[in-house]
Parts: sequence; structure tokens; C-alpha cells
Amino acid sequence: MSLHLDCPIDGCSASIEGDTEASVLSQAEQHAADAHPDLEMNDETVSMIKSNIREV
Repeated sequence: MSLHLDCPIDGCSASIEGDTEASVLSQAEQHAADAHPDLEMNDETVSMIKSNIREV
């Protein structure tokens, strides 16, 4: 099973793939730090990211 996440930030075309939710979240946190430094990785943001992860 592979998991996929398209960045949910409007105008961002980044996509992330990983084998586990933890891997995808880790990559998403790194992407957010690099590309969206004003984005706060709080519980609400993490929940939103999790809801956008899908199996491929």
C-alpha cells in the first residue's frame, strides 16, 4: 500500500508519497517548513493533512 498527499494549500502543486501515514506526515511537515513557513502545524492543520491522505 502506498499513500499519497497533494498539498492542500491553494496554489501549491507539491505531492508526497509514503508507505505509512507517519512517513507522509513527516514529509508534509518538512514541506510546510520549506514552502509554507507561515503555516502553523497545530492539531487542526495535522487533522486537515490527514484527511487529505489517500491510498494509491
